[in-house]
Amino acid sequence: MSTRTHIVGAVILTGICVAAGIAWGIGFTNKGIVLAQQDTWSTAEAQRLGVRLIETRDASGRPAYPVEPGDVLFFTNSGTGYAATNPKNSVVVINAKTKKPIGMSDLDPKYSAMLSSHGIGMSLDGRYTYLPSMTSIGAAEGSTPEFMVILDSLTLKIYQVLATGGTPHHAKAFRDGMGRERVFIEHFNWNTANSAGKGFYVLDPKDNNKVVVGMLTGDLHGSPYSCFTTPDGRFLYCSVPPPNRQELGRVVDGWLAKIDTATWKVVQSVPMNKYPLWTVFSNDGKWAWVTNSEDDKVVKVQRGVAERERDKVVAEVPTGNGPYGMRMSIDDKELWVADKGEGGPAGKTLTIIDTEKNTVKATVDTGCLRNDHIIMSPDGAEMWATCNESHDIVVVDSRTRAIKARVPMPNGGDSHGGVFVAYSRNGNGVTAELVSDQNGLHGTALDASLKSTPWAAPAAR
Repeated sequence: MSTRTHIVGAVILTGICVAAGIAWGIGFTNKGIVLAQQDTWSTAEAQRLGVRLIETRDASGRPAYPVEPGDVLFFTNSGTGYAATNPKNSVVVINAKTKKPIGMSDLDPKYSAMLSSHGIGMSLDGRYTYLPSMTSIGAAEGSTPEFMVILDSLTLKIYQVLATGGTPHHAKAFRDGMGRERVFIEHFNWNTANSAGKGFYVLDPKDNNKVVVGMLTGDLHGSPYSCFTTPDGRFLYCSVPPPNRQELGRVVDGWLAKIDTATWKVVQSVPMNKYPLWTVFSNDGKWAWVTNSEDDKVVKVQRGVAERERDKVVAEVPTGNGPYGMRMSIDDKELWVADKGEGGPAGKTLTIIDTEKNTVKATVDTGCLRNDHIIMSPDGAEMWATCNESHDIVVVDSRTRAIKARVPMPNGGDSHGGVFVAYSRNGNGVTAELVSDQNGLHGTALDASLKSTPWAAPAAR
């Protein structure tokens, strides 16, 4: 795969964004409110799923952080939950080499005050950053926010605001089975009074983030929690816990919904044990691993890749308390599991599993309190653990398992998830490429991993 699309220099970017703003602004009032009779953004799927574009803005301007060809940057969010002192939900940009924050968004309080994001996403071309919005844990109870903020990734300014018809939870990039660039947004699908969702929807970042498809809870016959695509993009796997976490989570089992991305139909429901959450895949697509949070285990699934072959659970391995996010090592030999303490006391360890022997190799105490997501660096050398409750990010050496760095969140915010972006030269500017996120490796990093060849940051040329 070649480097996909680009962010150009600030002067050129300004001109492009202004022109795009004029073109995309048709159908909006001066305040950015969509006029129903002029709305060209809504699709039939957007209407079926209840997703609306409610605001668009001119996001042009100077870059919000320094970037040069050859850089690799890590984008995360800094929220206001888990006793954070941070007043506003923010995007934080970290230099992956120096492990130092170099930029931070300053969003309209209307879309950031007392809010958090439990995941951050970016389009494969690096153009857009997706920031789901949720009421902060520990904040005063109020109306649940039901909007998604889409930012220009270079200026960190708001470009679009979507009314989502439910609370957005995670955002992840992928290429479907046809090779088309997509971003999917999952709702917070716990069936409780303050966090009801309705499935997920898929955006086309090449067509102004229009909704191209999605699935309601009725389409899945359950409430999907977190979804991940296979390396070839042909299938989307969604964990489906019990429909009401507080009442049923500890007594009713869940399942894993296997969805064909060509038809967007469930082709198999794989039985799981208590509270399935996260899914990762081996590079060859033959194996999947799923966290069963309430059981303090992960399960290994042998995928049915031949005609009429079904997926089946073949092994279970114990973990620490309340496992959440996971990441496969670059060579597929190890599974790294975040022992978050989901539903209980905050965890601070990583469980490392031998994926061939299906046994625990090591438990690493990181001091990363309530670590939910693990994002692997594009070269596979580091695992970045985001820490909700200790308000930092812990970087662990994938080979030695030593802690290489702790990155405190600005203003003491809670961090959930992140993405790695690599930059190369393009004319007078730089080209951005998403190379790793919660959904795994992408672009040139994925290419290198599939070929078992080393990945290196693009040289400044």
